[in-house]
Amino acid sequence: MDQNSLRKLVEGQLLRLEGNAFQDCMDRLGMELYPGDYEPVRAAGPKGDTKNDGYCPKARVFFAAHATRGERIDRTKAKIRRDLEGCLQEHRDVRVWRFLTNDTAPGEVDQFIDNELRPLYRGVIIEVWGIKTLADVISKLKRDQVDRIIDVITVDDPEPHVVALNHVKTGRDLWPILSGCLGWLEHIEPDDCSDEEQDVIDSAVQAFRDWSDISSDIEYSRSEVRDAQRSITEILKELSGNGLVLYAGMGQDYPLTSGPSPFLGPVAIFKIARVRGGAEGTH
Repeated sequence: MDQNSLRKLVEGQLLRLEGNAFQDCMDRLGMELYPGDYEPVRAAGPKGDTKNDGYCPKARVFFAAHATRGERIDRTKAKIRRDLEGCLQEHRDVRVWRFLTNDTAPGEVDQFIDNELRPLYRGVIIEVWGIKTLADVISKLKRDQVDRIIDVITVDDPEPHVVALNHVKTGRDLWPILSGCLGWLEHIEPDDCSDEEQDVIDSAVQAFRDWSDISSDIEYSRSEVRDAQRSITEILKELSGNGLVLYAGMGQDYPLTSGPSPFLGPVAIFKIARVRGGAEGTH
């Protein structure tokens, strides 16, 4: 699996986690990043977790893990302030305080941390690791470490299954496949393509893959996603102008790596066909 596909796989796994499941995942990350030093902490007794979800006694790094996906900005800011101030009151010699979330921190939250919290606590390094940073950090580790952290589903012998391919007419129709897949099967095309048709097909498929690669980077901007979808629609129109149509679908739980226990994830499936009468329905 290439680095970008692995990063998208990790990001997808993190997005699904909520509550204690996210904290447990972050504990596993802490133990991999700080072997022999990281200690998980859970609430117990009247003092709870003493505003500390896990820490490194030697490195003096303290963690607050919170799944903020879908949470209001004001609640996230209040949570960050409470956890930071509570940690500093309860613990000595805090060198790094790191807030971990499976969301992308809005600009207002970043501004709040930089303009209000960091000036108040200049002796502490305050960091926010959002989903992009977490995915980058995890995906750069060794395969067995990644497997332990995100607890990805693996099987020894994946079962094959049939995938229905739908006629795709617009970028809006194709976007869920491009943004949701972690890899691609080799596309299918007519056997008797001319050189011009081959060039058009190759250009289109490469563009689809390029948009898929950066989809997670732009999905938080509605305007950028709309621009991407419009660009894809133009590519589909170019195919149509050459008498070609696209059928596409997404296969689930496809082995993305080799070996006895491969990573499983969704893959995009493209089939280019010639227009013969109507091109509606599935193929």
